[in-house]
Amino acid sequence: MQNQTSDTKPLMNKICIMGMLRRADIKLTKQRVSLASLLFNFKSGHFTAEDLHDETKIKNLKISLATVYNTLNHFSQNGLIKTLQLDNQKTYYDRNTKNHYHVVNEKEIEDISTDAVKINLDNYEVPEGKKIKSIDLVITLSDK
Repeated sequence: MQNQTSDTKPLMNKICIMGMLRRADIKLTKQRVSLASLLFNFKSGHFTAEDLHDETKIKNLKISLATVYNTLNHFSQNGLIKTLQLDNQKTYYDRNTKNHYHVVNEKEIEDISTDAVKINLDNYEVPEGKKIKSIDLVITLSDK
């Protein structure tokens, strides 16, 4: 997770963040506003709870790792961020909530447009009473 440099302006100010939280029906608390300010002002859109917790320490915020996890899960449930389960060990979070796919190369995660990949579901029959809600695709790269 890369933080902004001191010579750049925040991507979202505190008032915008508070409005965004309110629109998502999230109760405003000092910790939620602080965490949202951190995560929505980072250049990297993909991060772990540990990454965000490390940033709270750098900013001298007294927020526990458990609170970071709980807040991220709450933000995800309310549609502010997406949860990415990329392997069995780590959960990543994504600020980009629009439809897109991911390419994982080592620890780098890159967004790719849904237009870049053609998925053919002609041979898949959706069970009766069900519909496709979303398609999550992760392309994992490795060395040859």
